[in-house]
Amino acid sequence: MMSLFLIPPGIINRLDSIRRKILWQWNKERRGYHLVKWKTVITEKRVGGLGIKNMKNRSKDLRMKWLWKYSNDNQNFWGSVIKAKYEESDGWMTKEVTTPYGVSLWKSIRELWNEFKPNTKIKVVDGIKTRFWKDDWHAEGNMETLFPDIHNLVLQQQSTIADLWTPQGWNFVFRRHLNDWEIPRVTEFFRSIDQFSGLEMGRDRLQWLGNNKGIFKVGAVYKKLNHPNLQLLKWPWKQIWKAKIPYKVSCFVWLLAKEVVLTQENLMKRGITLCSRCFFCGKTAETVNHSFIQCKVTGQLWNLFLRRKSISWSMPGRISEALFSWEEAGTQAKNRSNWRIVPATIWWTIWKERNLRVFENRESSMQQVKLNCISTLCFWCNQIYSNDTVSIIDVLGSL
Repeated sequence: MMSLFLIPPGIINRLDSIRRKILWQWNKERRGYHLVKWKTVITEKRVGGLGIKNMKNRSKDLRMKWLWKYSNDNQNFWGSVIKAKYEESDGWMTKEVTTPYGVSLWKSIRELWNEFKPNTKIKVVDGIKTRFWKDDWHAEGNMETLFPDIHNLVLQQQSTIADLWTPQGWNFVFRRHLNDWEIPRVTEFFRSIDQFSGLEMGRDRLQWLGNNKGIFKVGAVYKKLNHPNLQLLKWPWKQIWKAKIPYKVSCFVWLLAKEVVLTQENLMKRGITLCSRCFFCGKTAETVNHSFIQCKVTGQLWNLFLRRKSISWSMPGRISEALFSWEEAGTQAKNRSNWRIVPATIWWTIWKERNLRVFENRESSMQQVKLNCISTLCFWCNQIYSNDTVSIIDVLGSL
């Protein structure tokens, strides 16, 4: 249905409200915090979002597919019906639907033409549909725009390429004899169309600019429509989503990189009165960057891997920077896939230990925390739980 009908804005808002509640686990018994703005959540993962579909743009790209079908093949039954009812404005599309009353299925599709057309170019085959002056068939652009003075000089201003092309070449009829000062401009005009190779068997068709093969792809169009105006210039999406870790851990690392995980500092920003302190060192406020990077307990987990590889690594100040920096530090790693897992392993271990201390009032020894971290790494690398020394050494040796 989305591929045919325009979804009313009120329905989209209602659906988005339901999706937000599901994402943030909001219900009558529990009101989850909306940690990241929805407009960010529905952007692509590579620019900082979760890749959840934007309903408005999804509906739009599905309806655009009908414009593509009509433009390139309107000889079938449904195309003939649309053409007969609304009439064609040119060889590619019907006239704009201006009916002020009732519900028009084609109206909601046709109104996307001005957004659709600039993303296409015309492939001239037989030249029957393509207007020489009006259509964008030339590599440099619209001929009427490129040569408005020449356009005013010729009589065939509405002619198609098939009308103007002969086996001997172009056949233009000028309104009058050319002045001497107009000849260089006319020469430039003919030089610009000199590369035209002629007509062939077949029919003119549109080609999509966003695809190397010139084919309209709904997924590619959606990405183009959902392209944010302001991209994050540097976002570690590969380190978050390409790492071979459980999906829920990837989501957790994404929240960490956004610095919105519910530490005491973030809870205080939401109006909860707390005395913020780190549950590991107890010396400073519990912020995302302190707990997962700067705290001395977390530092021991980092050193667990760094010392084994004899790597001198300067600890960054933020989570997103740490992901990039760790990736660069592992350029000589034996198994870069396993190396990429290490930051998520450390942070997941720290988060579980932190929650153990907060909610169960229990505390693991530093030795046990290290063992938990290494065991988690082994499991994620091999997909088999093991705490024997040989398996652990094998995994650490693969880094």
